[in-house]
Amino acid sequence: MLNSPVDLSACDTEPIHMIGAIQPIGCLIAVDAGSLTIEYASTNTRAYFGRDYPSLLGLPLAELLGADGCEALLARRLAPTAPDLLRPALLQIPSVDGEPVELECFPHRCGDWLVLEFVHPESRSGSVWDDEVLRQRVISELIIPDTLEDLAQVGAQILREATGFDRVMIYRFAADQHGEVIAESTVRPDSFLGLHYPASDIPDPARRHFVRNVIRVIADINAEPVPIMTRGGTVADAGSQAPLDLTYSKLRAVAPVHVEYLNNMGVAGSVSISLISENKLWGLVACHNYSPLELSWSRLRACELIGGTISALLHSLENTSQLRASICAEKTAFAIESEARSGQPLRETIEAHADDLLNQLGAQGMLLKLADEVLAIGKVPVGNFNYAPLAARMSSGIATCDQLHELLGVDNLGNDIAGAAMMELSEDRSDWLILFREAFSETIRWAGKPEKIEIRKEDGSTRLSPRGSFALWLEERRGHSQPFTETDGEILRITRRALFAINSLDRERAATAAMRRAEAEEARLRLMLMDAAQDRSMGELASALAHELNQPLSAVSNYVNASRQELRNHGIAVPDHIGGLMESAVSESARAADLVRRLRNFIGQREITVERVDLKAVVRQGVELALAASNEPRPEIVFDFADDIPPLSADPVQIVQVILNLARNSITAMAGRKIRRLTLSIRNASPMAEISICDTGTGVPQEMEDTLFEPFHNSTTSGMGLGLSLCRSIVEAHGGRIWMQENGEGATFVFTLRITDPDDA
Repeated sequence: MLNSPVDLSACDTEPIHMIGAIQPIGCLIAVDAGSLTIEYASTNTRAYFGRDYPSLLGLPLAELLGADGCEALLARRLAPTAPDLLRPALLQIPSVDGEPVELECFPHRCGDWLVLEFVHPESRSGSVWDDEVLRQRVISELIIPDTLEDLAQVGAQILREATGFDRVMIYRFAADQHGEVIAESTVRPDSFLGLHYPASDIPDPARRHFVRNVIRVIADINAEPVPIMTRGGTVADAGSQAPLDLTYSKLRAVAPVHVEYLNNMGVAGSVSISLISENKLWGLVACHNYSPLELSWSRLRACELIGGTISALLHSLENTSQLRASICAEKTAFAIESEARSGQPLRETIEAHADDLLNQLGAQGMLLKLADEVLAIGKVPVGNFNYAPLAARMSSGIATCDQLHELLGVDNLGNDIAGAAMMELSEDRSDWLILFREAFSETIRWAGKPEKIEIRKEDGSTRLSPRGSFALWLEERRGHSQPFTETDGEILRITRRALFAINSLDRERAATAAMRRAEAEEARLRLMLMDAAQDRSMGELASALAHELNQPLSAVSNYVNASRQELRNHGIAVPDHIGGLMESAVSESARAADLVRRLRNFIGQREITVERVDLKAVVRQGVELALAASNEPRPEIVFDFADDIPPLSADPVQIVQVILNLARNSITAMAGRKIRRLTLSIRNASPMAEISICDTGTGVPQEMEDTLFEPFHNSTTSGMGLGLSLCRSIVEAHGGRIWMQENGEGATFVFTLRITDPDDA
């Protein structure tokens, strides 16, 4: 069964861990872990124990090893490590003739079985010194290289000299699982350095074993395997009712497919050492000899140590390289985030750092989509393409592809673009950044054409066979970019994290600004409606007031004129000063009627009658009217007028009304105060004149400040609350503005009017 041909179409699922045999460089027994009874034994036990295997099957383990030996063995850690290492135990085993037999044992537990493998111990003369020299080389030489390739080369050289193999190669596995020889030490004239081996050369079952076991020994590829027998007298292989799992066996026989493969290569003996990084098979050390070669197990343990050291150092070098790239990406991300915090939009920030983003990922162009805008920088595909197939590959917000034209289903992307990395920049996936790589042409040097051979069997059927030729075969690869590595993935994750956060911040800012604009527009429309309603109400009120006031004013004028006429009719001479007072009464009544008419027109229709005015005279007139209309004692009046106040274009009656209202409010606010001072100032704040009315009154309560200039909100204890609203309307109609400010001991009202330009006169 062991030498029968194997159908290689199923080699990826072949149960090589249940091959039912070992290599003839040791023997094996397997014990039930519960009863400690020997249930399996290889057929060559006599050469090691002096007993044939049938006599061992069913025997308690203690009878073979002795009670002390059995107890010492069971006290050891028997569970496999991950990955499993060589852990020998030197045992003194009683023999049938009374002389103890010294054997090296490699024990482990697999499921319900204790599997014990035995080999003859090596002679210790000279080996201790050799091992010490080897350890010194590992420590002194392997730590020097600072590149992955140099480390691999030094490791290959040490291993070849330590083992005596004809050739030692170090493979590195690519993402598609094919292997490349990155280091080689050989005594042969030919070289495999730089050659690639297809992934199919190492089927999945073999890869799983390489991950679980650091070292795999094949002393003689064509040696006759030794069957493992059950108590029932059958071979314990996959076809048996009781197969034995040899996953962690160090002596496991070689699968026929691998025998054929190595024979095709001309290799007679080999040792494979797994290079494992982060629990994954990073690569392999392949030691080949072109004649059988059996190493001592102590030397194999040294090889295991070297392989573990190389794995650790390779992992360290890769981490260092990735760390450097990550630090560079973090610096770029920090710079981008810093600029974003200052308020710079993401589009401008990416544009400013485009070179850094492209260089750190080895890209030549980018497309940025934010909202409905697309920014193109560098080399990008020519034309509009649907990148949905690339987005469909998204994992954690990142998608990559080194053959983009095939993914998008197009013949040519233009600009020699072949690969792309996409980053999502928003939760709704509408914003993204794509970095593009140019096409990368390479020639792969295969160690033989990477395909299996179809062989016709005697019965007419066919089976697959391993490659028969390992002659150099060149493959030209075109139309794809450099593949995206794990380091590239880390750079993309760092970059996306920063850009995604900034874009979220930009979106939040935009949403907040839009909400504020909407709120402002709503408020403006609401105020327009309120103003329209207010204007209508004020217009109606002004018309009613004008109507009611014009009648008594006309009556006053008529009564004065009638009184003067009656005095004349009775022959009474009217003294000149009394006649002057009568004229003044009639004149002021007419002026008051004109004031009422203008206010009505302004309030109802926003009409102003503009003329050249002397602002100083207007202010004085407004104050005098306020004093005449007040019943309060006259306060101290201070006029502080600048000399450089030019003429103004304004409606004097309405400006007088503003001064009158403000001054009257101030006089009322100072009632009962110890210091009663009203200061009126004018200063040139070109292009505006600034007029202020400052008092020493009680000030304005804080709760009234927000509604001070709104209608029907009194700032004094009497009136309808229209005075300040009217003042604001008049001032704004003249192109100015009005406000209130605290002065520490009262209130100050300030308003502005536009100064007439001399060219406008």
